[in-house]
Parts: sequence; structure tokens; C-alpha cells
Amino acid sequence: MTTTLRRWLNAILHRGLSHDTTPLPRRSDTFDHWLRDQREKADPVAWHVIDGLLDTYRLHADTGTPLNEHICTCRAIGECECYVEADRRAS
Repeated sequence: MTTTLRRWLNAILHRGLSHDTTPLPRRSDTFDHWLRDQREKADPVAWHVIDGLLDTYRLHADTGTPLNEHICTCRAIGECECYVEADRRAS
């Protein structure tokens, strides 16, 4: 009973091993603005690279995915390793 109570309190008070305090990316946050500013100052080649980073950052923000996790943007099986991994786990 004590363990259950401790887990319940940790969940309510947002503490303990299961609570992740890593901030999630958000559109129009400080980093989003910084990336946009860097993109606008960049030469044409760097502009495309930074624009790709900004798109990926915003995709993470829109899906609520932490930056250290994978987001698959592939359209077909075989274009990304995550499909291969999912097939291996299913077998």
C-alpha cells in the first residue's frame, strides 16, 4: 500500500522517476524565432538548410514530440529505418 501511495503522490506532484521535465518544442517559442532570424540572415545555400531545420523543429512542435525522438516523414515502407524496426518487432 505504501508503494502505491508513493507512486500516486509522485504522479500528482509531478515528481519521481516517471516525471519528465524536458521542455517540448513549441511554435513561436524563442528557439523558433531564433531559427527564423538565422534563416533570414543566411546566404541562399544555408537558407535551405536552416529552413529544413525549422520545418523539422515545427513538426516536432506540432506533434508534441521531444527533439530527441524520431518523427517519420516517409511516405512508403522502405524509405525509413523505423519501418524496418517495426517489421522486425512484429515478426
